[in-house]
Amino acid sequence: MELSQRNGDDRFLQPGQYRSLEMTLRARTQLAQVRPLVISAFDRSTRMLPFVHFDWYMVPCGPRSIAAALYNVGLEKTRFVFQLWNPNVRPSEARIDGTSVDVLLVSSLQVHSAAAYRLVEDGWALGDHRPLIIVGGPKACYEPFDYFGLGPNGQVGADVVVTGEEPVLLELLVALAEFGAGPQSMRAAFNRARDAGALRAIPGLVYAEDGRYDGLNLVNTGIQRLLRDLDDLPMPSTGYRTLEPPHRGKALAEKPILLDKACNGAMVASVLVTRGCKFHCHYCPIPAYNQRSFRCKSPARMIEEFRDCYRYMHTRNYFGTDDNFFNSRRFVQKMFEAMASTTIDSKPLRRRVRFFTQATVRDLYKNRDLLPLAHDAGLGSVWIGVEDLSAVLIDKGQTPVVTQELFADMLAHKISPMAMLMHHDDQPLHSPGRLTGLIDQINFLRDAGAVSLQCTLANPALGTRWINEMLDKGLIYDRVGGQKVCDGQADGNHVIASTRADPWRKQLNLLRGYAAFYNPANLVRALWVRNKHFARKRVGYQLWGMLSLARTAWKLKGYTWRLWRGPIECVRQWPERFRRSGSPYPDLIDSRIETHSVQPTALPPSASPPVPGPLPR
Repeated sequence: MELSQRNGDDRFLQPGQYRSLEMTLRARTQLAQVRPLVISAFDRSTRMLPFVHFDWYMVPCGPRSIAAALYNVGLEKTRFVFQLWNPNVRPSEARIDGTSVDVLLVSSLQVHSAAAYRLVEDGWALGDHRPLIIVGGPKACYEPFDYFGLGPNGQVGADVVVTGEEPVLLELLVALAEFGAGPQSMRAAFNRARDAGALRAIPGLVYAEDGRYDGLNLVNTGIQRLLRDLDDLPMPSTGYRTLEPPHRGKALAEKPILLDKACNGAMVASVLVTRGCKFHCHYCPIPAYNQRSFRCKSPARMIEEFRDCYRYMHTRNYFGTDDNFFNSRRFVQKMFEAMASTTIDSKPLRRRVRFFTQATVRDLYKNRDLLPLAHDAGLGSVWIGVEDLSAVLIDKGQTPVVTQELFADMLAHKISPMAMLMHHDDQPLHSPGRLTGLIDQINFLRDAGAVSLQCTLANPALGTRWINEMLDKGLIYDRVGGQKVCDGQADGNHVIASTRADPWRKQLNLLRGYAAFYNPANLVRALWVRNKHFARKRVGYQLWGMLSLARTAWKLKGYTWRLWRGPIECVRQWPERFRRSGSPYPDLIDSRIETHSVQPTALPPSASPPVPGPLPR
């Protein structure tokens, strides 16, 4: 469901409150010896289009920012593990300065929740000497109760789930410091604070009131308050100082990675520039999470971050983890003006920095007169939310004429348009004479100049209005071909909800759509592009896309077969609600569900299973 929101200025922390929390924690000298371990959970089975390979070169921004926040308040023994780089690290065997960790912080997307559960369970392997276990990330924001009732007997889980951003964690640490938090006493301090009721005043927490971990008596302290001024957050390089070097061991390395090796060469630094989007798409949880607000860093702060990362890490590539960078023209113009007038080592910023971000067609088109300035500022590529050119799924002003004109303007200023589409139930594969079919739209975008393509299936996501509608209609899959649909399949590559009687065709359409863009014919076309700048990019993306498509098709073959053979069991009704004691906010929802069976349309028993058709020209 969509998250609720606070009213007016109650959505935000008081000005200066975040800095005050930092000062309070720095004054607690006993916390300086605490050993926190932050792990960004990663399920390697989800490595498919459109992120495979590129995911290795960009450390996630969210958990890295959490590590930076801890380091910045004096917890300088913090270590940050990116599980894709360190798949075998186990919290139970992790040692910092030769001693077990005091706090285990796990951050996870929904698709990586299985890996997060294993990390939480492994944290319990130390028994009475286990660390305080704190869980956060997007999965935790919408389904915090899933981190309780883990283990073979359902009696282990997180001590507390943080359903908000950095300020919520710092408020929690301040409360624990009042109850004697320090080395080897973090969990004991948490228990004392919980029993005294000191955690109830911190919005953005979910925990077991009675100390049990079966998920039957949880307290939800409500919706977080947001940090309005993002300039208050630590510098990106602070988080990289805690980063674990890549290895296959179960224990931690003796020291973090050298800072000048953390994000140089082909690595991309993920930087937080803005949060929020003015559109209220039914399939997107971003506006509700940000409580209908738009927050941004100042141009001066972003220049400082570019200079800091270039100085200490020799970083050239930066990806803005923005929801919609062009959301505000005033912000964009000031940002690009500052970047275009900045020099690093006596050279223009654009000669030292390549900046990438994402935006919608409508907002980018409205601000296309700023493209010359954007080029001078170092903008290299924009991932553009085209979604659906026919505007059947959503209408955000992304008409074919507007899109074509926008791509032409971007190419003229050496800015790569990277198209992002969504394939929905009402969209055919082909539509002769019309621009509604998936492949017709892909061919149109390729001819318009798209350098790369990202195509995902339109599935209802956690935290959206759409998931309510699909659940009410009983269209969300619970089991496919006898196998449970897991969180890892909510990745935009698997059909997990559909109104169609033949969902396997929709699954195959995704692969055929990618094949219409990434294929040998388009590779040859890319070799004949006159502009060398775009020729290299197009050839590189074609080679990567064809290899990644083969990997993705291989990984999806079993799921496609089960969609065809069936049966498909769907969620029949909303899960039963039960009251969580002590919560002044709406009850959380139990993860237990009731299901009913739906038999998909199948070929006759003698027919062969479906296979993708020939590559479109």
